[in-house]
Amino acid sequence: MELQRMDCRERHDDECWWYSGVRTMQPCESRGGVVMRAIAVVAFVLVMSSTAFAGPQSTIGGKRLKSETVHNTGVGWPSLFYEWWNKGQGNLDWALGAELVYGDWSGAFSDVSVGLAFNAPLRWHLHTRKHAKATTDVGIRFTPGALVGGSDRGRGRVPPPGFQTNQRVMGGLRAELAVPISIDVHDRVSVVTGATIPLTLMFAKDADPWGIIPLLVRIGVEINAAPKVAPFFLFELGPAIGIGNGTSDVDFAFRIWVGTAFWSVLGK
Repeated sequence: MELQRMDCRERHDDECWWYSGVRTMQPCESRGGVVMRAIAVVAFVLVMSSTAFAGPQSTIGGKRLKSETVHNTGVGWPSLFYEWWNKGQGNLDWALGAELVYGDWSGAFSDVSVGLAFNAPLRWHLHTRKHAKATTDVGIRFTPGALVGGSDRGRGRVPPPGFQTNQRVMGGLRAELAVPISIDVHDRVSVVTGATIPLTLMFAKDADPWGIIPLLVRIGVEINAAPKVAPFFLFELGPAIGIGNGTSDVDFAFRIWVGTAFWSVLGK
């Protein structure tokens, strides 16, 4: 089909259409859309053309801490959490953390009604590579943790799917292994990616233990909003394998948080 296009300037609405060579109907861009796209392109170029590679300090990515201590707090699904990070020796950073859990602790198959978890993240910085317009930091993170809580009727789920539990005490042990990656694209912005596997063993009263093996991709961003404050967003998603009662199943798993890291309390 011959490429034909109607000039939107000859019309006074934004709903004129044109045929493309792939035989699809697509709307012409309005002037407002062109302006917004131009602004977005300029903003992107300004960000990517920066020669500053420092970026914000990182608690969810792969960069080493610069401060001796950093506080990190966030809220989302499945928990509200706080972590007290410390700069260790060599390439090690470590933290002590607590979570108020109200959902799938590891992304799927646990579905805690309410619980309290404690963890101790350990992060080793492995590699730094500077590119023309960005700096990449890769680390490895190991986070042991434990949970105690309860599960409601109709919410608690033990593989196979559909097996409902009564109100009961439940607990869990987790050994999470992650490869966090930080990509500093600007003096104030760091993109976070990588992968994590929060291996989990769950227990419940009057039920056999069951295991959870999530395979999650990490997507996030850290922003240096102020000299000692760095808000973040983190989304982890992927498949999870549940193993229990002699069967196994696969389900979609996800965890998502928004929060902030800060390395100053009352100005100190």
